[in-house]
Order: sequence, then structure tokens, then C-alpha cells
Amino acid sequence: MGSSLADFPQVADFIHVWALAIADFFRPMGINFPPADWGLNL
Repeated sequence: MGSSLADFPQVADFIHVWALAIADFFRPMGINFPPADWGLNL
């Protein structure tokens, strides 16, 4: 059996926070991806 992000919730949380922080940096420039309500849905 392979592991997934569901097996490592702290890693999934880190990726989620990191991605949204990067996205927030680009939002003032008109780049709105990923959306603010984006999530991994674990």
C-alpha cells in the first residue's frame, strides 16, 4: 500500500497553507489561482 497525503495530515496542512500564502501574494496582481476557498478535501 502506498502512502497518501491523508496519511500525513501535517504535510497536507503545510502544503495547503503554503499554496494559499503564495496565492495571496499574487492576488493584488490580478492572478486569482487557486481560489481562496481551495482545499485538499481530505
